[in-house]
Amino acid sequence: MALPDFIAKLPKGLATAVTSRRALAASPVVAVALVAGIAMASNRTDPAKVETRDDVAVPARRLVSTSQGMGDALDAKAKADAAANAKKAKVDAKAKADAQVFPQDQGPVDPVPTAPPGESDQLRAPEPGQPTPVDLTAGLIGPVPPVAWPEGCRCAPLTGLGVDSPFGQGGPALAVKVSNAPKAYPQTGLHMADLIYEEPAHQIGDASRFLAVYHSRNVDTIGAVRSARSGDLPLLAPLGRPILAYAGANEGVQARVDLRQQEGWLVHAQENQDGSPQFFRTSPKATDYNLFVSRNNLVQKYAPYTYPPNPQFAFLADGQQNAGATPARRVDLQVAGQRSGFVFDDASKQWVRFQSGRPHINKTDGSQIGRSSVIVMTTAYQQSFGSLEAVTYPTQPGVAASGQVWVLTGQTVTQGSWSRGADTATFQMNDLNGRPIGLQRGPIYVGLVTTAPTVT
Repeated sequence: MALPDFIAKLPKGLATAVTSRRALAASPVVAVALVAGIAMASNRTDPAKVETRDDVAVPARRLVSTSQGMGDALDAKAKADAAANAKKAKVDAKAKADAQVFPQDQGPVDPVPTAPPGESDQLRAPEPGQPTPVDLTAGLIGPVPPVAWPEGCRCAPLTGLGVDSPFGQGGPALAVKVSNAPKAYPQTGLHMADLIYEEPAHQIGDASRFLAVYHSRNVDTIGAVRSARSGDLPLLAPLGRPILAYAGANEGVQARVDLRQQEGWLVHAQENQDGSPQFFRTSPKATDYNLFVSRNNLVQKYAPYTYPPNPQFAFLADGQQNAGATPARRVDLQVAGQRSGFVFDDASKQWVRFQSGRPHINKTDGSQIGRSSVIVMTTAYQQSFGSLEAVTYPTQPGVAASGQVWVLTGQTVTQGSWSRGADTATFQMNDLNGRPIGLQRGPIYVGLVTTAPTVT
């Protein structure tokens, strides 16, 4: 067996002793010492080798004898040196990083400038790590803006603005039952109504229907016209004596309409009674969606039997805001089975309507339906002559009808409650602290719902 060079260079006597099995067996201590010496000699640094990591010391190892035989352990001094060097390396690394962020010859980097006080946050980019704001109006504002409403005399009772109707301020109000079924979309003339009520028409999952009230604007053709409902009558009573234009009604509803006319609350007009030129169809075959009314012809016929309308809501003074108002941008609601909503349009300063996820427009010019105020009222729905009606009137003597209300006017919303002591009375609206709620001047929408809207 070949001997290592180290052992070969030992004195001959000692080398013989090392290689003697009997000597090793008889002298274990000597063997341990020799092996330790060999290990120490083999760990000596070779000056020809290149050191690759000068920042971390390689701890020296030593062999020890234990009760279990021979083993190895870290030298205490080497361990301490390693810890000190590691700490120094960490400090050096931090110093390098600081030097890169804040170079000594340039100083700290200036912070990102923020918008001056009072400047809109919309001009500032989102902070790093913050989500991009959601555009609540995306795809809901059409290319053609809503029509502008005249300031004029500010004497129109339903809007508080001017009048461009050929019948003037003293002309009668015309209430038209307008279809909101998919086949009737888009409607004609709905955008020019001073006041729009949206009500249930059939059952809970079916399309809604509009009761559109016209007075101050110059509009003639309106439709498509549909049948009346019992829930229309309590909404018309506070107006004074308007004209009600509708396609017809079932026997129960027609009996109530006739009674209201006899009592002097309204004048009714329908296709079977009046015919042309007050009513006309756009095609020879009669359908539910091709009947229209000429407002001018109806008013000329029935104006002597009517009165101008009464104001229905209180208006705020210029620059005034409801005490309980908070900012709002969008409202989503559902009347019967119809989902719809409004978003505030910065350009026109109106709440523009969307329906089925798209802008709700007028058929003849593509302009979007716009309102200065949007009122959403919670009501109960009940069966009435085979259809649903929204209960907006007292059903028990001495007990007022009431519910929750959300009033969006300007770019604000005010939450509160509504009440009504009789079907001939107007709606009283108060905020959560009992203060009256007013509206900005302009056209109005009222949605009669069973569940609260979503306001954002």
